[in-house]
Amino acid sequence: MHPAGLVTAAVAAGLDAVAVCDHNSAENAGAVLRAARATGLTVIPGMEITSAEEVHILGLMPSLEAALELQSSVYRALPGRNDERAFGLQVIANEHAEVVGFNQRLLAGATTLTVEEVVAAIHRTNGLAVASHVDREGFGIIGQLGMIPPNLQLDALEVSPRTPLPEARARFLGEREFPLISASDAHEPKDVGRAVTYMRLEQASLPELRQALLGISGRMILGGGKTMEDLALHILDIVQNSVEAGSTVIEISIAEDPATDTLVIEVSDNGRGMDAESAARAVDPFFTTRATRRVGLGLALLGEAARAAGGELKLESRSGAGTRVSATFRHSHIDRAPLGDIETTIMVLMASHPDLLVRFRHSLGTLWYEIDTHELRAAGIDLWSPDGLGALRKAIRKGEADLQGAS
Repeated sequence: MHPAGLVTAAVAAGLDAVAVCDHNSAENAGAVLRAARATGLTVIPGMEITSAEEVHILGLMPSLEAALELQSSVYRALPGRNDERAFGLQVIANEHAEVVGFNQRLLAGATTLTVEEVVAAIHRTNGLAVASHVDREGFGIIGQLGMIPPNLQLDALEVSPRTPLPEARARFLGEREFPLISASDAHEPKDVGRAVTYMRLEQASLPELRQALLGISGRMILGGGKTMEDLALHILDIVQNSVEAGSTVIEISIAEDPATDTLVIEVSDNGRGMDAESAARAVDPFFTTRATRRVGLGLALLGEAARAAGGELKLESRSGAGTRVSATFRHSHIDRAPLGDIETTIMVLMASHPDLLVRFRHSLGTLWYEIDTHELRAAGIDLWSPDGLGALRKAIRKGEADLQGAS
């Protein structure tokens, strides 16, 4: 994964920003920054530091200079030399994918810095300290230490693609409410963007991220998850189609019925719709009316997920009369993708399009809850304000908790 390859993969995944965190080194971060200059992709330089306890801590840095300053502290505390037979070559590359050198330090090893010293070193260089993949036994802080030390000043916890954020909230957040982010932990280009965090920011930058983690000045973490794998996140892609079709009203329904062993996801809109030919071709992964991406994979992937779980995808659309998408799954099917984080889906949707009229309903058997932006506005809730989005988050969590509590 050379610098230009990383940038290409991040842009193809539709990311606004990516953090580059090699193990115990930032020597390739500058090349990634240079490779991204003309792309619009924001690159946050950093590194993944291994503490003396073999805990991985991400240091997200405000500049390349700060990352290299942190690197100096890490190198002074990093014993040993690389064994190329065991760990391979540790390549330093430029933005043109040319090899310019090799790092001979034992980057796969642990530093002599304790977790407290690692976090302090990151903060001394004005960085953000994030505990890596806390859901993993190996190198995760809870797996290694059995807990998060009570006085450790972490800025956030990172969850790997294997764990949905609702599960992570239940497992890892106790008395200390750390912000949770979801990330790909990619070691190959194909894995870049396999899990993402959605944020409400003015621009993609570390200062904005810092405010989002603190939940101040209107910035916030909206949620995260595995893009185009969790079923809930498929909804975001379909809704974006509706928005680009000029819709002003969008209705979303998730109906789970264990009695009939069905899960049905429906999205309907009042947009401009499609003619018969376009509707027939819309599930083709290489057909799209969008100018913002080369291919539109959303419907094709949702259809593939439905068929893998013994179901089907239906598309109904007429020019000038809107579009309706319905995906049916066997609820108990072993290959059914997880529903995922409903909270993320609805928070991102409503925070991104506060003027859109959205009706969302989630049912489980005979139980259900509903969120209607028209009713929220009538109650004086401003979905563009932090307080309004906070009220929305609270309503979603209550609705989901009530459904899960009854299941």
